[in-house]
Amino acid sequence: MLSICCISKLQRVWNDVVLFSLLFCYVFAFYIGPMSISLIIALPLYSCVFLHKTYWRNFVTVISTPLIRKVSTVWFFIVFLSLLFPILYQTYDYTFFRVIAVQGIHLLAAFPVFTYLKTNGVTSNKVERFFVYIFVAQTIIQLIVVSNDTLGTVVLAFNHYEPDEVSGIGSNIRGKALSAATTYHLTLAYGIGFIVYLKSMLSVRVSLWHVLVGILIFTGIFFAGRSGFVGCLIGGIFFLFYRNDSIKRKVISLVYGLFLIVLCIVLLLYGLSQFAPEYYDLLETQVFPYAFEFFYSLEKSGEMETASTNQLVGMWNQDFDFIELILGCGKYSNLDGSYYMHVDPGILRHLLFMGVFGYIVLIVYQLCIIPFWKMKRIDKVYGMCIFLFILLMDFKGVTLGVNKFMFAIPLLLSFSCLYLHHKASA
Repeated sequence: MLSICCISKLQRVWNDVVLFSLLFCYVFAFYIGPMSISLIIALPLYSCVFLHKTYWRNFVTVISTPLIRKVSTVWFFIVFLSLLFPILYQTYDYTFFRVIAVQGIHLLAAFPVFTYLKTNGVTSNKVERFFVYIFVAQTIIQLIVVSNDTLGTVVLAFNHYEPDEVSGIGSNIRGKALSAATTYHLTLAYGIGFIVYLKSMLSVRVSLWHVLVGILIFTGIFFAGRSGFVGCLIGGIFFLFYRNDSIKRKVISLVYGLFLIVLCIVLLLYGLSQFAPEYYDLLETQVFPYAFEFFYSLEKSGEMETASTNQLVGMWNQDFDFIELILGCGKYSNLDGSYYMHVDPGILRHLLFMGVFGYIVLIVYQLCIIPFWKMKRIDKVYGMCIFLFILLMDFKGVTLGVNKFMFAIPLLLSFSCLYLHHKASA
């Protein structure tokens, strides 16, 4: 009887390890040579699909869901538009086609992952909990790697990040992550990770463990990019106003949570200053000046600003052709590989390429990926938070509908909310 109990526990541990590894590889999709790990893990899963009847039945169920059918349909339509506009305007610029075509590969990689979740009876609660934990693991990786040049060089081989191509004060600490896409892309993922953390953990109860998890996810944003803090803000606002508690209990939870956060940070920084002074010096000279550049600039120049914000504002203050913004011009990039009009915001880039109509299609596409109005109760609220975050971030960089993380992550969360069981996971 004891041996059976031990075997059962070992099986549960093994299943958890597999699930954690699967979600880490699917979400962060770091490279093994030229191939994404999300594609590599899809291969054995596809073998299970074609060799195991249960996997095959669930695979058919997955690709037949309204979520997958609608996403696939709109994706094909966007592929059509990506070919139509360059031909229509005779620019023959197929850069956007290549971007959106690659997304089809990620869609094919998602099918067997979702099939695994459904076949093994993984609940949506467990998916969200482990989704939060993979960001904790990613932060720990960044905390270790950023202070070790040797490990930093090794990690760069898995994410194809080029530090010299990123200008600014954070160039030495960003990109040190086990992730296919880093900097802006990774901080977007962290923004969603924090929103899911609020839903999955703090909406249940506030404990020291949950606060530590939140601090680690929040800390990870320092090393990826500050845009993720927008996700934290959006999630935090909805969290405070949506909770079905009295105002008194909300205030108590907020004060208690803030107290634990401040206490943990103070103790951590003090411990680092005493027992790891070199690491504390790294934080003081590189991480803090980047993470809190607004406040550092206030001390130096008297204005709250950042180099990236100033650069972004300059991209909006250009002499755009109004007709191009309305109808598009079929140009996505210049001959030297830079973006047309040298703009980063996705809303500008896609309006210039395919006009208002094409941009509306991208909005519809993102809504197909995360149809929050079809979700129930708290899922609907946080699904709306994620969509709002994605929409706002498109004013800074390419985000809506096209960003690989803003495709893969919302699709995973939507499938989990809509088609996996909702019950407490141990």
